[in-house]
Amino acid sequence: MFKSSYLKLIVFYTSFIWFVGFSKAILPPYFLSHGLTLNQIIFGAGMSFLGILFLLIIKFSNFIKARLSWQLALLSAFVYILLVINISSYFKFYIASFIYGFATFFFYIFYNIAHFKNTPREKTGHSSAVMFSVGPIVSIGAPLLAGFLAQINFLFVWIFSGVFFLLAAYLARRQNNFPVKYEIRPALKEIRATRSFIFLEGIWEAMIFGIIPVYTLFFIKTSLGYGTFLAYLSLTAVLANLILGKFTDKIQKRIIFLYPLTIIIAVITFLFPLATSNIVFWVIITGALQFFVPLFWNISTAMVIDGHPNLELSIPGREIMLTLGRVLGLGLSFLSFYFEKTPFYIFIFLGFVMLIYPLNLYWKTKFKKQYVYL
Repeated sequence: MFKSSYLKLIVFYTSFIWFVGFSKAILPPYFLSHGLTLNQIIFGAGMSFLGILFLLIIKFSNFIKARLSWQLALLSAFVYILLVINISSYFKFYIASFIYGFATFFFYIFYNIAHFKNTPREKTGHSSAVMFSVGPIVSIGAPLLAGFLAQINFLFVWIFSGVFFLLAAYLARRQNNFPVKYEIRPALKEIRATRSFIFLEGIWEAMIFGIIPVYTLFFIKTSLGYGTFLAYLSLTAVLANLILGKFTDKIQKRIIFLYPLTIIIAVITFLFPLATSNIVFWVIITGALQFFVPLFWNISTAMVIDGHPNLELSIPGREIMLTLGRVLGLGLSFLSFYFEKTPFYIFIFLGFVMLIYPLNLYWKTKFKKQYVYL
């Protein structure tokens, strides 16, 4: 599994995650200090996913190859940073967020395909665990460093972001080059067996990409404090993710773990209203969620890869359904933040969304006997 191309890819992936993690992780307190409201920040998160959806619909990846796509990902992220250095209006922030969605599209469509093409089938779980462990590992150090530098002068954050951008851009040029061409209908048809699971996952992920990062600002408003909080969340995920990835490869029954994981995540989501006015409970419950979510991502992604080996279709199809779910989840989160003084109903809704996941899994496998998921 650990061929030179795979290791080269992981090093590049780490450099990209470090660049993004360092330059973007502590921006929410920065946005708040520059006059943006919590509603506007969460709306910006939704705009990012609309940017992804736009490029998915027009099938932009059909016209480029991997190296150029990764270079465009880095360029899009860098343009985003340049735009938010001076936030003169919320409209500019929304445009910047939309452009950042381009970075996510350009990077992950090609990266996910490259990652699993370089992975032996029997190592899918472990390789997925490696991929989902890089982010938490990087997020232990990158936000802390960024928060520390921001306390001195935010200018240092922008300067170091430029350095990390150049490093990632250099590594992008050294990767294997390949095309990815897909049509929307065949891509969605390819993932027919897991389409509903992916969509439910995307809706629930409003917790991770919108609600938790934004509502944490209610308690923590400094860059260093926010970076420390992110580092704490990352510490809870790394070891368990890697161990479970190897374990599921041995027994080849990942579906077994999806039942308890999704139920636990749903229960934790239901508990969030109790933490919205208590920083201690908020820290505990977000840490508990962060412990289980990377495990869920690892297994749910491996399930898609196991069930849909035609990666040129299954990866774009997965991204389309995930993005549609995330846009819906973040849209509902925005409404919750807008109409409720303290978010409540959104947690109940997202908890039920996650509960539907194991029920749907049981319905399709045990009752209808429609699919078998490994």
